[in-house]
Amino acid sequence: MVTQITVESALRKAAQQDVVFIDTRSPQEFAEDHLPRAINLPILSNEERAVVGTLYKQVSQEKALEQGISFFAQKLPAFMQEISKHKGKELIIYCWRGGMRSRSVVALLDALGYPVFQLQGGYKQYRKYVLERLQTYSLKPKIIVLWGLTCTGKTRLLSRFSNSLDLEGIAQHRGSLFGAIGLQPHSQKKFENLLLQRLDELNNEEFIFIEGESKRIGNIILPAFLYKAMQKGIPVLVTRSIDLRANEAVQEYFTSLRDIEIMKEITAKLFKVISKKKIQEVIQFLDQGEYQQAARILLEEYYDPLYSHTLKEIRFAFEIQNDYSEKALADLKLNITDLSAKLLYPSVM
Repeated sequence: MVTQITVESALRKAAQQDVVFIDTRSPQEFAEDHLPRAINLPILSNEERAVVGTLYKQVSQEKALEQGISFFAQKLPAFMQEISKHKGKELIIYCWRGGMRSRSVVALLDALGYPVFQLQGGYKQYRKYVLERLQTYSLKPKIIVLWGLTCTGKTRLLSRFSNSLDLEGIAQHRGSLFGAIGLQPHSQKKFENLLLQRLDELNNEEFIFIEGESKRIGNIILPAFLYKAMQKGIPVLVTRSIDLRANEAVQEYFTSLRDIEIMKEITAKLFKVISKKKIQEVIQFLDQGEYQQAARILLEEYYDPLYSHTLKEIRFAFEIQNDYSEKALADLKLNITDLSAKLLYPSVM
């Protein structure tokens, strides 16, 4: 017997007790996105899924099913060994859309006495749930937006607050042509999934700290409500000396020889915004290991002109000099405390 559970009920259950989400899709599907804390026990590998798909399209559904069963039968001992690690816990099994992959596993585990559910509609229904939540999301906290030129330490400041929303961390992209260097950017689906989880964690806070962003972070598009909230938030300008900014750039972007080669490839394509002479200088400094010199040119010639115009249009509530992070943190907390008092008791201030 196959007992189904809705996405909403499954997530409520997971919030109240120790349940295990098991994703039976291929590793490639799982990597693109999955339910919170799910583990991947694929019925078919990436290659096997391609074989079964080809048989389904070119031969018949029956032949595809037969081959799929054959592939899974070889994995069954290892599959059951993994399942046994979660004995005593309720299992929620899902595949792409609540079809045969998850249904067959649920039927097997139910017959063996496991407390098990099939997620109704599978990952596809969960994806629909995420999109609907984000389209109608009501953000309660006030937004404090940290703005500033590249490498002024905004992300490090954010990390010091438990009530911060690190969009670049969730996207795994820093938002410029160089923004993916040293990172593995998330898909739009995974970004929205992780974003919704984090928003729900923060939605009872008085304030949320966030870094100022455009509508896009790499290939990621921000939800409209969040971008609007950012534009209406309390803007704070974070500044830092060019030398410390260059140091920060080296620490973030110049982390391996592979990253250096990518830097050179991207820099060579910036001829529309940087003079050929400066491009040659950057590449030469990179070849010579003079990374701080290369970083300084890129900051002054590429990044600063790119973002300075936006910053000039913003009327900031206050400014934080971030040459010394502990002092900057203390100054930010002091200003926020003062600002909070003014917002709560406007007639007294």
